[in-house]
Amino acid sequence: MSDVIANDNVPICRHVVHADDLPIETGFGPQYGGATWKTLISSDRMESAEVVLGVAQIPAGGVLAPHRHPPAEFYFVMSGSGVVMLEGVANPVTSGSAVFIPGNAEHSFEAGPEGVSFAYGFAQNAFSDVEYTFSE
Repeated sequence: MSDVIANDNVPICRHVVHADDLPIETGFGPQYGGATWKTLISSDRMESAEVVLGVAQIPAGGVLAPHRHPPAEFYFVMSGSGVVMLEGVANPVTSGSAVFIPGNAEHSFEAGPEGVSFAYGFAQNAFSDVEYTFSE
């Protein structure tokens, strides 16, 4: 018996999900720099609370533009490389790097020549609760 049901083409499950079973998501506009992601854990998609987890990719040379949001966030680089700008400071990252981004801190992510793949997370109930504000 499966715990998965369809909801706007997004699988809903109780506790376990596999990234390969989820749709690719993306933002609209140049500020996203070609970034795509998959939301893995979010209370609007599974029985969860107080944590959001996803995986994202930025293509070679792509830039997730400077932005901020109230909740703190983390990145864990799974492959590739790039530079995370955090409050005006350049932080080079490679596979295995972890980054803590304080709440409301301005940050951006520029992918290196091979692109970058990373996990991200928030202490929120749902990804839809995270309000992004892009800098001018």
